[in-house]
Amino acid sequence: MTATATRSAAPSRSWAAWLTSDVAARYTARLLMLVLWQAIGALSTRIPTPLGTIEFLIDEMMRGEFWPHLTWTLRRAAISLSVVLVLGIAIGWAMGRWWRVGAYFRDVVTIMLALPAFIWALLSAMWWGFSEVGPFVVPVLAATPMLVASTYEGAKSLPQPLIAMSTAYRVPKARFFGWLVLPAMAPYIFAGFRYAVLAGWGALSLVEFFASNWGAGYRAAFWYDAGNFNGLMGWGLVEIVVILAVDRLVLERLARRSRRWQEGTERW
Repeated sequence: MTATATRSAAPSRSWAAWLTSDVAARYTARLLMLVLWQAIGALSTRIPTPLGTIEFLIDEMMRGEFWPHLTWTLRRAAISLSVVLVLGIAIGWAMGRWWRVGAYFRDVVTIMLALPAFIWALLSAMWWGFSEVGPFVVPVLAATPMLVASTYEGAKSLPQPLIAMSTAYRVPKARFFGWLVLPAMAPYIFAGFRYAVLAGWGALSLVEFFASNWGAGYRAAFWYDAGNFNGLMGWGLVEIVVILAVDRLVLERLARRSRRWQEGTERW
């Protein structure tokens, strides 16, 4: 009798533990957000609803407009953010390594951090029109300063005795950079790149909205001009889902792995 009662109590305890867990809290918050969104959308025909948005996206797929435009945006983002990764690490490392470089770029980076992305998008429309230059250049201009600032802090935190020892023993620069500099700066690089990806994605959406004939941002602008609010919300939702997936499934895991190296060295 006691064993039976114990077995029946175990599932109830597990359910209670799950209902009070962080996972349950996240799913509850998402469900409440959808219910609230649907309730607000029912108040006016000008407010899109979750059901109307999903129906629009299905129609967009049936029209053959969904995947070509989303793929175009992803290709632009991949190329521009690859450039951001190279430039951000190179400039940030140089600023922390040589004080003259730091003095030259410090104010430039601060100004670019303070400049809103929509300014770059509007300037891109004025300078390059609807060409492919803006969708590649604007994310680089908007996202690189964030990675530079974070990498700069990582470069300043490098252990000076190890740098001096590497110089004294004439360690090759490639080995010095690959074995000491990059692992030590990895947490700073991944943290900065995570924010840079978010900033670059937002900047790309803006420049596609204002000055492009292809991409997710262009389709959002197209349906905005057509007065289709489900279309505007649908493409906005697609961009949110994509960047959340990239952040949670890729960037967060890379940032966690980069901190393992640092945690391992703390024991020494």
